[in-house]
Amino acid sequence: MGLFRNLGLLTKIVLLIGLILISFFVLSSMISYRQQRAFIIEESVEKARIIASEAVQAREYISQQLQVGNIPLSEQRYGMIPVVASNRIGQRVAEDLDYRIRQVSNRYRNPKNAPDAFEAEVLDRFVADAAWREHYAITELDGQPVFRYLQAFTADQSCLECHSDPAVAPEFIKTLFPPQTDQAYHYKIGEVIGAASVTIPMDKLERQILANFRNDTLLIGGIFLVLITCLGLLTRFAVTRPLGLLGEAIGEIVRTGRFEEKLPPRGRDEIGRLIEGFNEMIEHLGEKTSHLEESEKRFRVLTETARDGIISFLANGQIILFNRQAERIFGYSKREALGLSVDRLIHEECTSLGEQGVEAYLKQNCARLMQELNRVTGRRRDGTRLTLEFSLSVAESDGHLFYTVIVRESH
Repeated sequence: MGLFRNLGLLTKIVLLIGLILISFFVLSSMISYRQQRAFIIEESVEKARIIASEAVQAREYISQQLQVGNIPLSEQRYGMIPVVASNRIGQRVAEDLDYRIRQVSNRYRNPKNAPDAFEAEVLDRFVADAAWREHYAITELDGQPVFRYLQAFTADQSCLECHSDPAVAPEFIKTLFPPQTDQAYHYKIGEVIGAASVTIPMDKLERQILANFRNDTLLIGGIFLVLITCLGLLTRFAVTRPLGLLGEAIGEIVRTGRFEEKLPPRGRDEIGRLIEGFNEMIEHLGEKTSHLEESEKRFRVLTETARDGIISFLANGQIILFNRQAERIFGYSKREALGLSVDRLIHEECTSLGEQGVEAYLKQNCARLMQELNRVTGRRRDGTRLTLEFSLSVAESDGHLFYTVIVRESH
């Protein structure tokens, strides 16, 4: 905390803004990752939905073409059976996309169409709820995370040729799949006969999510970097630089005691009003200083040209004013007298002052001394005696007493 307090204002502002922006950066990155993940999953659902629909549409199209061409199914044309053809087309598409696409059924004929545990559970739900036609989830397959999508398809007229009453099924179908053991007969129109199943490896989706997330993060980070740079420059030119000039101007006044240098005015914002107030204060203090110097000059002329000695001292006796006539009377120069105790100017025969000390003596006798012209034996710098007449006055400033003596030699 102490280190932060000693930093410059610009550094503090940049650090605080940086911390705030970093917080927003972390928050926005988390939101961006969630959005990218949701977007990729939604896109995967849409792709799987299209692939599944194309599988169903391919099956229906082949069935229609067989009917239009009045082409009977046979063992030699097994690959033309709509569901078989659609399944094989799906497998070729899956190889190109690195997906797994197949058609599954709980009442399968080809073991390759047997559902796994996940597909079997979803097929049961499709059968139980006629309004439920698709399902997707992120799960595991062979220990690897995968995205899975199933879309139900129902039996239509073309399906019934091979999957309804065994009596109307082609002979080669009954030969390949004896009605006594096969479970794929006796379907009715509209009944769920199976589902298109699409499996997409999650590592493929995660790579896409991370790529999009990296691009978003670089973009947001770049924007924040530009933003903090602009805010730093703006703070420097609008706040810290004017305040720095103001501090330098105040330091110059403290160093020289002159109130002459004003700062260039700027707008009417807070910094501008502060500089304007500083300039007004400089002008006001300059005038007061000029008046004070003029007053001191007049006071100095008055005290230096007085016919009597004028000596001012503090309550403890320390001399703070010693005019030219006092120099002549006592033989001290002003430089020698300033700082001396006033009792150095009184002869030793004034025993009461010597015994009590200046401060105690004045407390006891000040009122009496102020009421009359007093006589006392003084002492010059060379120790010779002289008789003095003096009057005493006292003033108070800031809780301190100041005594002034007007003194002359008495002959």
